[in-house]
Amino acid sequence: MNQINVADAADQLAEDGEMETELMREVSFSLQVMRFEPGDEDQMHAHAEEEIYIINTGEATLVTEDESVEVAPGDVVHLGSGTDHQFTDFNDEFAVTVVYAPAEGSQAV
Repeated sequence: MNQINVADAADQLAEDGEMETELMREVSFSLQVMRFEPGDEDQMHAHAEEEIYIINTGEATLVTEDESVEVAPGDVVHLGSGTDHQFTDFNDEFAVTVVYAPAEGSQAV
């Protein structure tokens, strides 16, 4: 069994001045915690893997090539592989758990 605490991971990111950390990796999936503050930039990008975002703290806008949605704690969003996306409009600390399936970087872009 693997167990993490997202709040602790986000606090460590803040302390280290980092925006993301990978906390679990298997062949079938990987899990990251990402943390943004107002003024941070998340560039438009895509991953070859499926992504599931679980919003932990804060609010932001998730922008894809087709739409924009406001996200807040408790929201879960699925993005299909190859979907261009970015988070914008961080009003406060924004922490999100990301699950990639299969593991991030394991598929060709």
